[in-house]
Amino acid sequence: MATDLPGEQVTPRPPEPRSGVREILLAGFLSTMLFSAFIALPIIGMATLPFLAVPPVRLAFRRGGIAGVSAALLATGVLLGLGLATGGSSDAVAFALFAAVMTGLPPLFASFVAKGQNPSLVYLVLCVSGFLVLAAILALRPAAGGHTMPQEISAAFDQMTPAAVASYNRGGMDAESVARLKTLLASTRDFASKFWVGLVGVMWILSAGIGFYTGARLARPAPPAEATRFDGLSLPPAVVVLFVASGAGAVLAAEPAKGIAGNALLPLSALYFLAGLSIICHFARKWFRARILRVGLYGLALYFPINVGVGLLGLFDWYADFRHRGEKA
Repeated sequence: MATDLPGEQVTPRPPEPRSGVREILLAGFLSTMLFSAFIALPIIGMATLPFLAVPPVRLAFRRGGIAGVSAALLATGVLLGLGLATGGSSDAVAFALFAAVMTGLPPLFASFVAKGQNPSLVYLVLCVSGFLVLAAILALRPAAGGHTMPQEISAAFDQMTPAAVASYNRGGMDAESVARLKTLLASTRDFASKFWVGLVGVMWILSAGIGFYTGARLARPAPPAEATRFDGLSLPPAVVVLFVASGAGAVLAAEPAKGIAGNALLPLSALYFLAGLSIICHFARKWFRARILRVGLYGLALYFPINVGVGLLGLFDWYADFRHRGEKA
């Protein structure tokens, strides 16, 4: 056994890098567990959906897109195998496709940041791509023998409404309140059935934002992750034209153009809400040192009508450039 002689300077060995295979396995395992929570407890597990892509995205920023996508494909393969072993093949394939999009696209696009692409532009393309893919998968469900999305939504509300009404009746609610609940649920069902495409876009944009930027946050100090900061999110002016056109069409156009415009307006609104929230995040980091104050401010931004103002903040950033003006003030 070698020993160090007195007076000799011993050069410490640098820590050995973690195995890339081990990190891929760990990221795939975490994504699988998060998706399993959604399958086992759909209502509570909805909270895990935005975080499905966080482990693969973190890996993509640290070790490259191939590693991140490999972790996502590993999680998808495990879920497909479990689905085939416990249920029908059609449901298993549907869940696997959904998991592949949710976990695979964000790390794939994260790899473009390492190649020098603008993170905000990469995130925008990620939003558009995932929205189109998910909408196409859900729209083609009848071709695989499933129901259409409006039928699925109506069936879900028809199943949920009697239970909700019975719960209100057991709680001693008066007949007028129960009638208002029925009217609210019916209106929500009709809205969701008509604008399900737009609602899918809202879900994807918010989930992709959490996965993309949280993964980057956890991957620092990797250089691509350092460049990908939520408080730097900005949208090109061309998106404003789409937003204005969609808003005008949703109000003034006749069907079916009105429905198409409404389905486009919903995800665009979510996109501008995130852009406005990023501006608030930018200034909150400068003005509030205590993290609890910043968290409270972000939570307040979710409430109506404050969230409308946050969206308008993001909408007019192309013209006012609030961050630049704030730096000069």
